[in-house]
Amino acid sequence: MILGTTPTERADSDILVSTVESAVHRLDPAGGRSERVHRDGPFDRDLWALLAGEVGIGALAVPEDRGGLGASLHDIAAVLTLLGAELSRVPYLSTVIATAVLADAPASTAADELLARIVAGELVVATVPPSSVVDHTFRAEGAGENVVVSGSASFVVDADIADVVLVFAPATDGSVGLYSVAAGGLTTARMTTTDGTRVLSTVTADRASAVLLNPRPSVRRLRDHALVALGCDSLGVASRTLDDAVAYAGSRVQFGRAVGGFQAVKHRLAEVAVAVELAKSSVAHAVWAVERGTDHELSEAAAITAIVCDDAASRATAENIQVHGGIGFTWEHTAHLYYRRALTNAVLWGSGAEHAQRLYELAAPAPARVGPGADSGAVPVPAAGLSS
Repeated sequence: MILGTTPTERADSDILVSTVESAVHRLDPAGGRSERVHRDGPFDRDLWALLAGEVGIGALAVPEDRGGLGASLHDIAAVLTLLGAELSRVPYLSTVIATAVLADAPASTAADELLARIVAGELVVATVPPSSVVDHTFRAEGAGENVVVSGSASFVVDADIADVVLVFAPATDGSVGLYSVAAGGLTTARMTTTDGTRVLSTVTADRASAVLLNPRPSVRRLRDHALVALGCDSLGVASRTLDDAVAYAGSRVQFGRAVGGFQAVKHRLAEVAVAVELAKSSVAHAVWAVERGTDHELSEAAAITAIVCDDAASRATAENIQVHGGIGFTWEHTAHLYYRRALTNAVLWGSGAEHAQRLYELAAPAPARVGPGADSGAVPVPAAGLSS
């Protein structure tokens, strides 16, 4: 099933996207963006202060009964897609994921305080996704106010700039819980990766003090939610680079005619356009699955979205470089930055082959699983292919 939106909902979403887009263009206009990325790195602190503090995009995903705006996932997906299209160097992806994780936790002083500070734009929260049902990257010990966690994980989005890191960890009894750890109790190291527009870090905890926020987190559903959010980012990358390629093909004249008039170019861009339309449909379906679908429907939708959106982004960014010819390969142009973002998204939380395998397993009858964590539904997170 595909999520439908009314004309009023679409109009409201357009206003929201236009507001965010204006804020982005004010501090990070397209002109000179590549230079700023190389000069300032993968985090634009001023832009995030504007978006989180003044515009208030952090409050969108927080439920109204927890102090936020309680926006629909359709609106949140639209903002994620826009920020992907703009290659914005802000921790909104990690904020959306953390907010979903915190909203899944029962109301408590600790969880509600984190949500309130996210709403106010005062806090960056990163989340370490679970690596597998059998071999978690973190372990928890103790109880009450004496809980500590230990472990290490790499390729954690925005951990190096986060104030708090959320981790899933099994306790001594085998039950998997959600814990918050203050950044000051962790060792974080920013990684040198292919994508220069996103912060990826290695996080290490050595008996770091932690707070148990949720003794029974919906691990599988939260992980699928994160895949949908990442798919929105990839959709934005694919849509923008297709638009850029079409615009350039229509204006670049060679042999007395626009290069877009040549059959080979037209066919290649048409194939990209089909891939982008498929990505839009997959995201719309995934948004419906998050808000209204069963766990099984969401898992299927998340796997499809990961496959389709990654393919669209990879195709669109590669063709954008080719259509732009010589300038598409230069360091100063943004084409390679989009390509690098697409490469990273395609393997960040699972490769296309792994998502396809999971989709097959979801469709096929599976034998009953036994053992600790058998119902969590987490799948392995690969750590290969991101380093430059």
